[in-house]
Amino acid sequence: MPESPWYWLLYIAVAFLLPRIPVVGKFFNIINTALHEFGHALVALCLGGQVNKIELFKDTSGTTTTQTDGRFAAALTSLAGYPFAVSVAWLSFYLIEQGAALGVIIGLSVLFFIMMLFWIRNLYGMLWVFLFCGVNVCLFYFGGEEYAPYAALFYAMMILVESVTSSLVLLVLTVRDPQKAGDAANLAKITHVPAFVWGLLFTAYTGWVVYKVVEMLFL
Repeated sequence: MPESPWYWLLYIAVAFLLPRIPVVGKFFNIINTALHEFGHALVALCLGGQVNKIELFKDTSGTTTTQTDGRFAAALTSLAGYPFAVSVAWLSFYLIEQGAALGVIIGLSVLFFIMMLFWIRNLYGMLWVFLFCGVNVCLFYFGGEEYAPYAALFYAMMILVESVTSSLVLLVLTVRDPQKAGDAANLAKITHVPAFVWGLLFTAYTGWVVYKVVEMLFL
């Protein structure tokens, strides 16, 4: 793990600015989207439901179509996306801290490949998985374990920064246009609790994870 604060500032800056670059930035930004959608799918499966399909789009949005039994299962499934993605960032930093950076890269690649085999059904989503896995195969071939810590840290920081950004964007949407507030809007329909409350909860959990990551790495 880098010790100089300048390295951390550089990683944070890259993780924040890179997604704003056309094409290339969006490619990496979809890592967070894919994890978000898998969070929905995982909870649906754990509650005895079905996952019909997952779609990933070039504008970094995504959808997961599931079938669940009852309002409680539907609510938990809708709830899972944001917390799951940021929790993966937390786990990634922990593994890197423990010297298992290679496990982060392999884990993400295997997870996305499994998603493609079973659930991802749109062309862009499948192409994205192939490219993501291809990038990591090239990384191992040319750099081996030498570059693994840097790549894993980059992925972890991308997921964390995008989790923060997306939760804040959602929170703003719950105020400006609650009907378009994604998961928060779905939860509002299911539970009759205002979308703003759900947006606030997502943002609060994301902030707590950021604190735990900072505590783990620096305190």
